[in-house]
Amino acid sequence: MRKRIISLALLMGLAFPAFSDDLTVKPDAPTRYTVARGDTLWSIAGHYLQSPWRWPELWRMNRDQVRNPHWIYPGNVLVFDYVNGRPRLSLASDIQREVKLSPQARPEEQDRAIASIPAEAIEPFLARPLVVDPAQFATGPRLVAGPDERLSITQSDRVYASGVTENGTWQAYRLGKQLVDPDSKEVLGVEAVYGGDLAVDKLRPDIQTLTVRSVAGEVLVGDHLVRAPKAAFVNYVPRRPEEDLRGKIIAVYQGIDGAAQYSTVAINLGERNHIEPGLVFGIYKKGNSITIADAAGKKRETQLPTEQAGSLFVYRVFDKVSYALVLDSKGALYVGDSVATPED
Repeated sequence: MRKRIISLALLMGLAFPAFSDDLTVKPDAPTRYTVARGDTLWSIAGHYLQSPWRWPELWRMNRDQVRNPHWIYPGNVLVFDYVNGRPRLSLASDIQREVKLSPQARPEEQDRAIASIPAEAIEPFLARPLVVDPAQFATGPRLVAGPDERLSITQSDRVYASGVTENGTWQAYRLGKQLVDPDSKEVLGVEAVYGGDLAVDKLRPDIQTLTVRSVAGEVLVGDHLVRAPKAAFVNYVPRRPEEDLRGKIIAVYQGIDGAAQYSTVAINLGERNHIEPGLVFGIYKKGNSITIADAAGKKRETQLPTEQAGSLFVYRVFDKVSYALVLDSKGALYVGDSVATPED
């Protein structure tokens, strides 16, 4: 069944209460742009704005529409103009979007709306519980034996578990590093290290048989098992927090020393701080301390100013921790760098 196309033209005339007159439009912003497969809301906004996270203002969205936006699809034509001196982006009403289907692709895949940010950069993390409670984690199902008593397990191996109660796909994990707030020293959670996917073959009261479907890192006897959740499509328009929030990068996923564009990082802000998927933060690096001399030759230490070094987009939120994708950066980013409401 052909998917219903929802027109963004409905957004016209709807007030965006926080709209600002200082929206900076790029001098080479195109007047018409055809949405292509692989585009994102962020990349399209980058054609028009110096600050892509201000995309909702260009569309004149109100608050509810930002949280659940009308979608655009590959083949849509966007029109950029000015209304009463203010920039506006809308969907061309004189162009019908053409959807070409092939036997090799399902209609819903061909007709999928574009994502907010690069989907391939975050999809591996959307169906994985990245932060866990160790006490609760320890009471769940576990792998108790592999083939031929080998500790290391590979794809297609049959393995044995205890505590699995449902058919379907399960994921293997082990406890990773603690996520600690750098200022308060509070333990915010423990990162789960993903090993691979397994499918249930036989359910028995005492021991269950599974087959390893895929291995991402390694699957080991003793790993914890978690029911595989369904992947969520990130359908939030980039937007900055409505309040002044400040935090820090507390981890770079998989222990990489420095983060760059499209790296996943953890920050010490979560649901308890009113964090939601879609929020954009600026990343700030503290200036170095340097020695300068005055006219008389007297030397003194001074601190260079803090500068914005990049921006990140929150896509997974837990109680005390959130995971975000670095969307742009000026050089390497590290644990301890600050995050805050981005500058205009």
